[in-house]
Amino acid sequence: MLIEEVTAVLGRRPNADELTFIKSVMGSIQIQYPFPGLNSIIMGDGQGSAENGQLIIGLEGKSNIIRTKAKMQCAAQGGKGQLKISFPNAKFLVGDKINSEHRKPVPGDNLIYLKAATDAEVTLLNVWNEAHLSAVTVVNQGWLGVSILSLCAEQELGVDLILTNKRQLGDYNSRNISGFLFSVPTADFKKMNTWKSRWKNLGSFTVSNKITFSYRGNMIGTLPARLFHELQERRLPIIPQTTPKKEHSNANKYVKEPANFKLVLKKLVKAQQDLITLKFTPIRQRITPFTAINSSFVLSASDHPYIKPQEPRVGSMITIANAARHLVCLGVKPVYMAAAFHGGDLNNDTDRWILHELVSGSREAATAFQLRYVNGMITKNNSLHPIVDVITAGAGKVRCSPEFNTPGDFVTMIGSLRGETGSSMYADIIHKNKQVGHPSTIDIVMECRLQEVILQGIAVGLIRSAVNVSRGGLAVAIANSLFLGSDGLGARIHFSRKIRNDELLFGETQGLVVVTLCENDLIEFERICMTTGVPSTTIGRITDDGNYIFNDLINIPVKQLSK
Repeated sequence: MLIEEVTAVLGRRPNADELTFIKSVMGSIQIQYPFPGLNSIIMGDGQGSAENGQLIIGLEGKSNIIRTKAKMQCAAQGGKGQLKISFPNAKFLVGDKINSEHRKPVPGDNLIYLKAATDAEVTLLNVWNEAHLSAVTVVNQGWLGVSILSLCAEQELGVDLILTNKRQLGDYNSRNISGFLFSVPTADFKKMNTWKSRWKNLGSFTVSNKITFSYRGNMIGTLPARLFHELQERRLPIIPQTTPKKEHSNANKYVKEPANFKLVLKKLVKAQQDLITLKFTPIRQRITPFTAINSSFVLSASDHPYIKPQEPRVGSMITIANAARHLVCLGVKPVYMAAAFHGGDLNNDTDRWILHELVSGSREAATAFQLRYVNGMITKNNSLHPIVDVITAGAGKVRCSPEFNTPGDFVTMIGSLRGETGSSMYADIIHKNKQVGHPSTIDIVMECRLQEVILQGIAVGLIRSAVNVSRGGLAVAIANSLFLGSDGLGARIHFSRKIRNDELLFGETQGLVVVTLCENDLIEFERICMTTGVPSTTIGRITDDGNYIFNDLINIPVKQLSK
């Protein structure tokens, strides 16, 4: 770093101690944000808590660009991870707040550093039970300088650092320092004596937004906290705006339809049942109720990424909508979300653009669905890129389920089926080519309306079952509901569209849900759909003959779906 650059921003020439401190803190920034052009798209500060919410989510993963640790993130928000959700390249640790007291630091509060150790998270929570902590922040290796800056910026305060040795000026990017930072009133110091060997008083908060540092009672440096932001801004490369060349699909024009749709259905149902690309601990499924210490939640994960390098923003929105729709079908309103964004070579302009679009799409979807963004993570050099791992969560308990239960109930489709097979399970497994057919699209406004209708229908007791149409399309969604339902049940479906048969059966249109209703509730539910402006189509009924019939294309005993 040229001293002239610092002088230009600072407006004066820094002294030797200030320059040492500046270099150390800028080194810390480089460690936390090794790809500075992505600073603006990383969600929040990676602490892992929804504002004013009870749910906490920690995130970690291989090749995570800011080296977060899930357990430390949970502890920094006053909680402990109780459920682990593992994707191939990301681990989510979910819990709720044990200590929900969060006061804001005030001038005069002491800035405390708690050293990392095998039980650092437990120690922090124990200290929190005894003292009034505030602004608890994770310090990963090399992050001390960045963590202090973030506290100053978030709390609109300054800090006076007390040095016991001038060599400490160069320690703010030391990889030997990790743990937690927090503020505590002087009156609570005695309450922390039990852990005195574990923590160190770095200084105190001040009313001005400046960082000062003193040695042997003498102030040896004063710097505005904004200095580091301005220095960093000067070094940010521009995210490229040039999109990758689009590959125009021939749709299904040159792809022959399968001769045996029953065989295709069995293959897709098996693939859906075998889909365990993530593991809930201890429950192996993609939707799980979770009773935490203080609250009950239901979590869901997207079961298929619809991301193409040419349209990553849309794909990201679809992936989040998919996860949210799973919750809605259980009668649970989505409130929280967390996501891991997996990128490629982040030194490559195109890969950086794709990643920027992934995160931008997730922001758009979170805003539209009114989701609290709990946590986010970015990885690099990922062989699966571009892809997004998403979990959504809502408070409460499951109020509806996907399985068919009552013969005679009507089967109704909510939404409009367009039959897109691009990036579908059908294109991938049957044709070994994800580019077969048009890619899925999303109408965010209609998606929000659909979710509202489903939640309302479940809340008033009209909807008896609901299943999200996702991997495998309409035919697979109905098959899964039958497979999960009572023995001996079947379904007779009569439904047509001016599209190919494979698109009708296995197209993965977004914003589509299948529900069942008793005959007496059918008109009332259709009225709700009309009022909200959401299409609904009754496509069949549940039978008691054990056979699944879809037009004249599929006729199979339900028992054979699992073979």
